[in-house]
Amino acid sequence: MTSYIIVGAGIFGSSTAFHLKRQLPEASIILIDRSEYPCPVAASHDINKIVRADYESLFYCELALKALHRWKTDELFRKWFHPSGLLNITDKDSQVIETIVDNFKKLHVEYVPERLAPQDIAAEFNGVFSDMNLRPSDKLLFNRLAGIAEADKALEATTKASVELGVQYVADPVSKLLIKDGVCNGVQTRSGKYLTAANIVLSTGAYTAKLIADSAPDQPELQVGTRITARAVCTGSLELNSKQIEEFSEVPAVVHHSGKDQGI
Repeated sequence: MTSYIIVGAGIFGSSTAFHLKRQLPEASIILIDRSEYPCPVAASHDINKIVRADYESLFYCELALKALHRWKTDELFRKWFHPSGLLNITDKDSQVIETIVDNFKKLHVEYVPERLAPQDIAAEFNGVFSDMNLRPSDKLLFNRLAGIAEADKALEATTKASVELGVQYVADPVSKLLIKDGVCNGVQTRSGKYLTAANIVLSTGAYTAKLIADSAPDQPELQVGTRITARAVCTGSLELNSKQIEEFSEVPAVVHHSGKDQGI
């Protein structure tokens, strides 16, 4: 019987467990994280996340288009997805928008995101952007296929569905990978448990480098080095009154790609 241990129950780990169990119902799958699900320190444990295919990487664009289809059609995910659309903003020197459009064309997507002129944005989206400080040379791209997902709820639902399919969830921090002759065949938890499987999947995000360093300190060829870079994002939230909710109801998510004030 095929066996898997998936370390990390954020959206990458939980969705891997869910889809693996769907495809391989007889497989033994353990999903492990430091706390009961949903893990509150997972990057995907958030109020919402943008679901988009607007990427410069052709590979990631194609992958995201497949994910978008699942968000819109799969009964498990669709209730948490809201098709808000996405507005991309760049300056005149950036080629991000051109690359995104080219990727959609290369992948033969029926819908290609729409270019908007800075002077026309005031009349769109309930006029919310009418006083936005845009330069005439700025580039704008609107993608109505994109949206936002209720991240923490989707994460919890995915993990719960995995467990209902037969995935074993373990709430115990992984302190060490069991590596012998360059092959990882299990994990050791903080409580002292040893869990083994034929396949070990790391979905450990920013913790990956430390976990490998602690597990194989004398094997430099296994170290993360510059292959993975951990990043942090500042977030904030505002509570809207009923009038503001109505005013912002047609406003898309926004990604500002250029300059010092990049953000989402």
